Amino acid sequence: MVSKTPIFSDDWLRTARTKSVDGSWAAAVIETLETTGRIYLSTLRLWFERFPLNPKQKHQLRTRLESLRDDEHLGGVNELAWWAFIVREGFTAAPLPPTTEPRPDFELQSPVGCFVEVSTLNVSQKDQAQFKAQEGVALNHAETIRRVIGKFTDEKQQQLKYASDQRKPSVLALFDYTTWSGMGTLFHRTLGDFLLGKQLGFRSLPSELSAIVYLERKVLDGRIALSRNRSGVYYNPLATHPLPPGAFPCLNQFWLQLASVDSTVNDHWVWL
Repeated sequence: MVSKTPIFSDDWLRTARTKSVDGSWAAAVIETLETTGRIYLSTLRLWFERFPLNPKQKHQLRTRLESLRDDEHLGGVNELAWWAFIVREGFTAAPLPPTTEPRPDFELQSPVGCFVEVSTLNVSQKDQAQFKAQEGVALNHAETIRRVIGKFTDEKQQQLKYASDQRKPSVLALFDYTTWSGMGTLFHRTLGDFLLGKQLGFRSLPSELSAIVYLERKVLDGRIALSRNRSGVYYNPLATHPLPPGAFPCLNQFWLQLASVDSTVNDHWVWL
């Protein structure tokens, strides 16, 4: 039975107060519930209500959003954030209702036709352990790239195959929630050099993958923002169904041998 109770209800808040772990997203929201925490929850409530699926189809998404586990919660948040972003940019798209068979999260119709799977780079277990031990965390782009490659599990490959079977490009939209995201490290350039430079890292990824959209994000004063300057679209030159260059024009564009075009939009951050 689908719950008719509003998302993040008073009952949920009571549970979050007693069961959330120190340092978790829910604990941070509870601590700032009169200020930034309220803005954060209000934004997610609004996005969830406007998300164009029926209540039954949104049940799984609601479960993830209300989860007290950071990884589950952020997975749901990023689906909504991606939807808010493409609507803001004027794309025509639709979320795909969840099924028992793996398939992407969204289908875009214009300005480019493709399927999009949304994924998250969470804080690594190693960094979490170092935080807990009150130790410093080193900047390690090579480890982050290794984790990007590790995203292509059997399930992800089946999602890519879904798009390929319909002869359409398949895109991975990757939200960066790692320790250094939002700190101006220019990881988007390092990722581009790996994927499209001399070593052509796309060779190690499935040919059904048409492009990666890397999104550096931050939460400031309860609002979610995406960096235009430090996000990018990376086109796979080996793709079975290539994504046309120039897709997602508001972001930096990267293609073979790391030729690139920076976004011409003046706003450094997209506030969703």
